[in-house]
Amino acid sequence: MNDFFDTRVRTRDIAETDAWLRAQYGRVDVRADDASYTERIVGDAAFTLRHLRWDTRADVTYDSDRFIVATSTPGYAWRIGDETGEYSVRPGIIQPGDHFEGHADHVDLRVVAFDPDHLTETARTIYGDDDLEVRFAHSAPVSRALQEYWMSTFRWAQTQIPVLSEPLVRVHAHRSLAVATLEAFALNGDARERRASAAEQAAMYRSATVWIDDHASLPVTVDDAARAAGTSTRGLRRAFAANGLVASTPEAYLELTRLSAPHVDLVVGDPTCVTVGEIALRWGFPDATGFREAYLRSYGATPDTTLAR
Repeated sequence: MNDFFDTRVRTRDIAETDAWLRAQYGRVDVRADDASYTERIVGDAAFTLRHLRWDTRADVTYDSDRFIVATSTPGYAWRIGDETGEYSVRPGIIQPGDHFEGHADHVDLRVVAFDPDHLTETARTIYGDDDLEVRFAHSAPVSRALQEYWMSTFRWAQTQIPVLSEPLVRVHAHRSLAVATLEAFALNGDARERRASAAEQAAMYRSATVWIDDHASLPVTVDDAARAAGTSTRGLRRAFAANGLVASTPEAYLELTRLSAPHVDLVVGDPTCVTVGEIALRWGFPDATGFREAYLRSYGATPDTTLAR
């Protein structure tokens, strides 16, 4: 199901501005006789990218129900408990349950907001911990270097907005932003243990992909790849979910790798001298129908079409 949405608001009416801001962000007090306000919200149930332009001054009080990271032009001061900041100086994170107080003064604000359940699921996958509860120790990034890492990822995500309606683009953008946030802001708990777990999963993933690349033409299974990588099949699937860019499961990677060799033969083959069935059989696909279906899933065209070009 595609739950993507792209919502735009533009108003110069003070009452409309006030009503929209209160509906979206809690208690807002617009301190002007008139106001120009625009906002664009793009995303889905997992995350949203928001761009707000406040041509007014306003005080915002917000009890957060999600994870929000914001950055702005000069003019947005904030307080969460004992922590204070200015979004133009450095990005800051708001967490579920935080009581946020902000003071906006003719400012351009950009935000990524994460659904707590989706961010928690991503964190548990990355760090291999099914019991991990996402909670950040501070509102500011850990270091200047990690702040720049988050900012560069966020700037890249902004460039994806024109194509964010595509599910695969959206998944990639969400994953990249979630990873950058989990790394740039200090999570509660033992960071060394989390990094060790993430590194172990990355090593399993690399080991499994090398083994699959070397054995894909043989009648091997994902269970065989898991044993070769020194983990369980469930553990290997977790490692692929955390690290896989080409394919997010070992099953998909094995299929894609098995198809790459016959794909080359189809591209360079002469349709007057060879058939799809012969190429499929050469690379261990005795069922031509099954081969055609798998090839179509991976390459978006039938093998017959590729051979005939």
